[in-house]
Amino acid sequence: MNFFSKLYFSMLVLITLALSVTEYFTVAMSLEANISTQVDTALNNHQLVKYAIQSDIFSSSADSDSRQGLNYTTLRSIGMSVSESMDIPLALYEYPSGALISNSIKLTLPEIDPVENQIEYFTKVTADDRKLIMSGSLISQNDKQYLLITQTDITSGYDNVREMAKNCVWVFLGVTATGILFAIVFSSFITRPIKELTDVGAGFTHGDYSGRVKVRSRDEIGKLASVYNQMADSIEDKISALELAVKQREDFTAAFAHELKTPMTSIIGYADTLYQKDLSETEARAAAGFIVNEGMRLESLSFKLLELMTLRKDDFMLEEIQMSDFMKDIEDTIKPAAARKGIKTIFDYEPGYVRIEIDLFKTLVLNLIDNAMKSGTSDVAVLAQSKDDVYMIAIVDHGRGIPKEELKRVTEAFYMVDKARSRKEHGAGLGLALCERIAQIHKTRLDIRSREGEGTAIRIRLKLEDGNGYDDDEE
Repeated sequence: MNFFSKLYFSMLVLITLALSVTEYFTVAMSLEANISTQVDTALNNHQLVKYAIQSDIFSSSADSDSRQGLNYTTLRSIGMSVSESMDIPLALYEYPSGALISNSIKLTLPEIDPVENQIEYFTKVTADDRKLIMSGSLISQNDKQYLLITQTDITSGYDNVREMAKNCVWVFLGVTATGILFAIVFSSFITRPIKELTDVGAGFTHGDYSGRVKVRSRDEIGKLASVYNQMADSIEDKISALELAVKQREDFTAAFAHELKTPMTSIIGYADTLYQKDLSETEARAAAGFIVNEGMRLESLSFKLLELMTLRKDDFMLEEIQMSDFMKDIEDTIKPAAARKGIKTIFDYEPGYVRIEIDLFKTLVLNLIDNAMKSGTSDVAVLAQSKDDVYMIAIVDHGRGIPKEELKRVTEAFYMVDKARSRKEHGAGLGLALCERIAQIHKTRLDIRSREGEGTAIRIRLKLEDGNGYDDDEE
């Protein structure tokens, strides 16, 4: 049985049970109150009849001046007169002989044990299902006693209660029908988010990660839906990231295979030419030169790929160093290569302490300077300054620049803005991807700004340290 059915039937049973118990006690209490009222009325009427008969007997006795009491004819006349005037059926007996004196209810002497100054009563059901209350008490007059019985019909009280019970049945049916509709609507409202959760969950199992549950309330169900949506967002983000990682890996593998194929094809082709043909010394040297050139590009590509794969780990130890010393080392390292290419280098740096992995960060800066020198610029500026709690390094060139639409992709592995020029210079499109990864290890990023035809500026921002972790003796 599903949750909707459980909730629906639970509500229906609760409504039915509560209504049944309420109506039962309502009818029972109404019957009890009605009967109690009828009994009180019967006893009061009996008392009034008794007073009236006693008064008439006393008056008749005074008029006749008889010390022997009244005869049956007079007593019968008094009883009939009181019964007619008060519209109350009664019977009058001589007590304890039981001789009937007056009777308008046509009863034999009932089995009743009267007590002096006390009214006794009992109930009686007739053959035609009428309910009666028979009240009895003793009347004393001139040393004689009479038993007075009065009759009160309480059938109407029972009829009223029976009519109430019938009405309660209709009310019960009406309320139950309304309760059924209410239970269906309420159960549907309560279980709708759960059904949506089930449907969305089923969609997740079939690869649809876009489904979300509409939050309609702030109760526990609403909170569950909200948490589920947050979980779905997180799962979708992670799956998207995984799919992107897989795609990037596939693109990486395909691009790397393509990059390997090109130099290998050239190497094999020229090697085959050297092996199978008789070439002049000049032709042989040219072929060997092509083989060496492509071999160097293949070697460079292999080393950069190895570095990129190695940098997937994140547990590198960062040391606190003086950046003026580091930048001086970069300047000394790059000057010979810049001189061979006829490029002017401008270094301007300030002191400051930062935490870096020296070899990796040196690779990062040298790669950026090497890219700048390949941009067709006549000069490269390397600037470093400290401000507030940030140490910023900037590499600026005035070369060909990067097209605006290419800027977002330049840090992708194997992506090259100018593929022909990059391969000519032994490039593989791994330089900036490598730099971006090293920057991430240092909790920073490459801020690349460029205009086509004007040049490129790349900034790196590092957190300044206080210098307490730097030891001058290490130099």
